[in-house]
Amino acid sequence: MNQNTRSFLALTKASFKMYYRNKGAIIFSLLIPVALLSIFGFLSKGGGNAIQISITNYGTSEISKQFVEKLKSIKAFKVAEMTEEEAAIELGKGNLDLQVIVPENFGSLENGKPLSSSLQTRFNNAKPQSGQVANLAIIEMVSDLDRKLTDSPSMLDVKSKGVTTNNLGYFDFILPGILSMTIMQLGIFGVAFSFVAMKASGALRRIQATPVHPVYFVFAQATVRLLVTLATATILIAFGTYFFNFHMMGNYFNFAIVCVIGILIFLGIGFAIAGWAKDETQVAPVANLIQLPMLLLSGIFFSRDGFPSWLKTITDYFPLTYVSHALRKISNEGASLAELPVDLMGMAVWLILVYILAVRVFKWE
Repeated sequence: MNQNTRSFLALTKASFKMYYRNKGAIIFSLLIPVALLSIFGFLSKGGGNAIQISITNYGTSEISKQFVEKLKSIKAFKVAEMTEEEAAIELGKGNLDLQVIVPENFGSLENGKPLSSSLQTRFNNAKPQSGQVANLAIIEMVSDLDRKLTDSPSMLDVKSKGVTTNNLGYFDFILPGILSMTIMQLGIFGVAFSFVAMKASGALRRIQATPVHPVYFVFAQATVRLLVTLATATILIAFGTYFFNFHMMGNYFNFAIVCVIGILIFLGIGFAIAGWAKDETQVAPVANLIQLPMLLLSGIFFSRDGFPSWLKTITDYFPLTYVSHALRKISNEGASLAELPVDLMGMAVWLILVYILAVRVFKWE
């Protein structure tokens, strides 16, 4: 082991000690995200009691219209009209209890005689209770309509089947977002405040006077933040999985790769702020000016689909948008890195830009 390697390891060890002497940093980096996860986890568990039903109506007869109106009139059901494809996606995510498909010939007559027709329902195999309760009510409704339609043998019926789904819920959406937020804040605030404090105290100037090259000190600090953030991410995922049944549909290695790239991006932003700022009073306004728009507009707590098109276009290019979207695609949809070319390209561009900026503005004193 050469002298440079020993110096780097010694500086990394010292940086760990410096980091964990700051109890506020530990609370900020771990307890706040855990508290947010707990809040959203309990909220997602304590949702309303209404049974979520989608309906796709291909029918044009009066009977099919009566069926839809009657289904919507039941107070225990929350019914939304969707296309068959949209409903299948929502059922797969666990957002629906039952998918109802009304066929085109449902309740239709031919030469004055009713046509035989089967209404289709699909319930979530992972949580069948609500879906099956709704299904029983629908079977009774169809039987009642059938009796009104004809006195002949039954012409209307219901064909039901369970669907294997990912059973994803709101918590599965929110965890990657909170993890992205944690990565951003640890990178920006953790680096910016600590480096500016050392700059103001003259510690960085004294390091320059030692035989150890200052670059090793920067790398040691970056390594500590990288390891701390990865450890925090691991704890958050373990916490969410154990207490709130978080579903990881993708590969943990791909998930970790995106986390590392995100950490490096926001560390670069933190270094750029620390290099520009002369004291701690300048850090907070600039750091908040950078991170607050991303926190509010990058889809951390809610989907960006409802944004105006111009705002969605702007926020598409936020670094936090790329990171959170990639983490969600991996965890919620099982996407591989090869299926995320736009997100990876966006993160690569930001990675280059922030370190070019950090090198240009960084000052040791």
